[in-house]
Amino acid sequence: MATFLLVTVLAAGAAIFLPKNYHSNGMLLVRLGRENATLDPTATMGQEPVVTVPVSRDGELNSVVEILKSQAVAEKAVDRLGSDFVLQRQAAGDAADRPGRAARAVEQLRQAWARCKDWVHRLEGAAELSDRDRAVATLAAAYNVSSARKSDLIQIDCKGPSPQWTQEVVAALMDVYQSEHMRLNRPDRSVEFFTEQTQRAGRELAAKQEALRDLKTASGIFSPADQRQTFAARLSRLEEDLLQARAAAKVSETRVAALGSQLRSLPAEQVESVTTGIGNTGTEQVRSQLYQLQVRKEEAAAKYTDAHPAKQAIDEQLQASRAAAESQEPTRTHVAKGPSRVYVETQAALLQEQTLLAACQAKEAILDKQLAAARGQMKDFNQHELSIAGLDRDIDVCQATYRKYAAGLEQARIDHAREVQRISNIAVAQPATYEPAAVFPKKGMFLGFGAICGLAAAVGVACWAERRNRSFREPEDVERRLGIPVLGTIPHFAAEHSAAASKTRI
Repeated sequence: MATFLLVTVLAAGAAIFLPKNYHSNGMLLVRLGRENATLDPTATMGQEPVVTVPVSRDGELNSVVEILKSQAVAEKAVDRLGSDFVLQRQAAGDAADRPGRAARAVEQLRQAWARCKDWVHRLEGAAELSDRDRAVATLAAAYNVSSARKSDLIQIDCKGPSPQWTQEVVAALMDVYQSEHMRLNRPDRSVEFFTEQTQRAGRELAAKQEALRDLKTASGIFSPADQRQTFAARLSRLEEDLLQARAAAKVSETRVAALGSQLRSLPAEQVESVTTGIGNTGTEQVRSQLYQLQVRKEEAAAKYTDAHPAKQAIDEQLQASRAAAESQEPTRTHVAKGPSRVYVETQAALLQEQTLLAACQAKEAILDKQLAAARGQMKDFNQHELSIAGLDRDIDVCQATYRKYAAGLEQARIDHAREVQRISNIAVAQPATYEPAAVFPKKGMFLGFGAICGLAAAVGVACWAERRNRSFREPEDVERRLGIPVLGTIPHFAAEHSAAASKTRI
């Protein structure tokens, strides 16, 4: 009974005088949000966002749990609450919950334990802990983070010396993690980076556009595709005309050669008509002249003698006229000749073909010059077109880069605005709870546990005392323990039993 009462009293004293711990609970909901659906603007850099699928939902939740457990979150929570709050409020809470002497005794024990830990740290060569470090260690030991099974909830549990202390610690941890979550899912200086790059890309784009404008103005090329078609059509037309002119000149040369050869083989004149039986005008004139000479001879014969020179001259003329008259035919044949028609036509065709050949040769020369000039212009056009194409390509690249940086800048601004307004996929499902009832020690549980332990201790002490008893109670104990036979036994009677027996015998 003494053992039972002692253990029960100790349990009751522990339930009364042990420092009380209070509990607070908070829950965070981790939704599927933008933070885990796409990459940040510095990683995408494209027209469409790059979608990244998390390895597993459990991995994401475990990441949240580990970040909440990290020392960085604990340090920022201490910085937000203050080291004095974490340490002094704990001591104040302990002092408020303990009455008088017991509180002072427990506090002295706690201080002695703290001094022992400091001595151990000094012996191990560790540096003396500051108030902030002790506050961080106290805070890190006071809370626990876990993820609810088969859910998207993160639970934060904290135990501390007072309901207000635990509630404020849980609230600070949830607030700090939300800020850290926004910071970790947003690259540092992204707005400044995209602003600078967007301005640089804009300047490069403007410079390329000005260079393209100046080149088009200098070259006169405003629509390369349409002007290339025009140049191509012109070159094709000139080449076709030149080929036709060369073919026509070759044909004309051949025809001129053929006509010249034919013209040389043709007579220049031809007999147009032949007339026979026509009186011979010369014969008649000779006869008329002979008749006149005969008249003059008769006149001279009347005047002169045969030896007279005049008479002899007339006779000589008369003889010559007779000889001429005798040699003349009485009739003649008239042959009419004229230019050959074939010769004239051939000559006209030759002259016409020579004119055509000269025209073809002149046209060919002109077309050669025009084609050479057009090819030179085409060469210059090709060179300018290459330069324009290069500038167009550079402008396209600059425009694409500018659009990417502009989209990234807008995305970074959105991220920054979301960070300022604390918009993320982390939501507070349950704020930090205020539970005025202490979770430790529980008096009923301590008293029950003390009664059970007292009963077990009482039974154990009784069994131990029985086992430690060395007296002999039965004859078998003598034989078993001493190894000798028992010759007789004398029963033991209590005094009251002896008095009752003697009265019975009387």
